Amino acid sequence: KTFNRLVSPAKLFLYSGFNYDDRAFYAGRELGDHMHVVTGNVYLFHTNGFYAGASGLWYNQLHPSYTATVAVAGFRKPLNKKHTLTCRISYNRYFFNLPDSVISGVNLNSVGAGLTWRNSKAGARVSFNAMFGNDFGMNLTSALFANLNLVHFGETGRLCLAPEVSAFFGSETIGDESTGTAGDPLSATLSTTDKYGLLNTQAYIPLCLYAGDFSFEFGYSVNMPFTQDSNADYPISS
Repeated sequence: KTFNRLVSPAKLFLYSGFNYDDRAFYAGRELGDHMHVVTGNVYLFHTNGFYAGASGLWYNQLHPSYTATVAVAGFRKPLNKKHTLTCRISYNRYFFNLPDSVISGVNLNSVGAGLTWRNSKAGARVSFNAMFGNDFGMNLTSALFANLNLVHFGETGRLCLAPEVSAFFGSETIGDESTGTAGDPLSATLSTTDKYGLLNTQAYIPLCLYAGDFSFEFGYSVNMPFTQDSNADYPISS
């Protein structure tokens, strides 16, 4: 009886949801012109730390609109007794619903690792991803976030603000064109290099409603992109 009181039985949780964005971005760079994105997902979480699931991506301006399915498996583990510090490792596999010519240079696998610290009101996290397959790439995201309760209702219901500021580091391909010679201007050449650095900072302010087994979120984000390409200029977007 003493053992049963100290050790809770293992449980399995099912999580599923949908997310809609009125514009599509990567690293603060807009994809398309006000392209709409819908993401659906389903995950199984085990209290021992293992999780697995899949998500699907739908873009209204692409053909076909349903572009990819992402399968993921991973493990999360608290690193202290208060469970305020946790680590995560995961593997993702991408299945694209696009012509082979489009995805020939796209990495189909990624391995991720992350570290999160949080208490009841604030937290921070850092995530690293390595993508491989037809090529190799990597990116890093760091974030600070808060959890501000506004209203409590019932046993578990609450309305809260969860503002977050994040920075995204990765690589971008930069072109360098030579001007050729005065006698032969057609001898100009174009070379490209991949440079790593800060690509985007984002401020995100969501209003979250939790009611029983359901949660609802309405958020607004602002992107402030950066580039090392002197010939490129990416505007602030939201």
